[in-house]
Amino acid sequence: RDSAPAALQGDPALAPISLARAVQQQTKNELQKMEEQQEMRHAMLEQMVTETANKLNAQVRSWWSTPTTSWLDAEQEEESGDCIGCSFNIRACLGKLLQRYEKLQERVVSLESRHMAMGKLKRIIRNWGQDQERLGCVEATIVQIQGDCEKLSCVSGRLQKDSQQKQKAIEV
Repeated sequence: RDSAPAALQGDPALAPISLARAVQQQTKNELQKMEEQQEMRHAMLEQMVTETANKLNAQVRSWWSTPTTSWLDAEQEEESGDCIGCSFNIRACLGKLLQRYEKLQERVVSLESRHMAMGKLKRIIRNWGQDQERLGCVEATIVQIQGDCEKLSCVSGRLQKDSQQKQKAIEV
């Protein structure tokens, strides 16, 4: 309640909207952080793919430029996935890239589902606000009806007294 605006602290009926707004803000912050992380991972992935492609291109160029590489060596590289001329395993690197891609895809799906949930929450809050406006109108009408009832009660009380006085006058 301490974080709620002063106008909402006195009215417990408005607590759900305050809570919904806080949840919405927290979700927006988390969504923004996840989007930033996704962008960083995407940039890293692009950089790794570019570096791997450059290394592979250099390796292929070296194969064609050096006549000492035999076809047997090329077949061994293909079977093992190890590059004889360099110190990394192409299959392992591609496997890691694929795993990272799949994780990024999962994050995208997660972000999309959170985004849809945020839209639903916004609609609920908007509808709840409209319901609150309607409730305010109904309350105002009830207050007006109560005032009219009080006036009618006073008038009927006066009429009853007047009737009693007239009845006494008739009896006299």
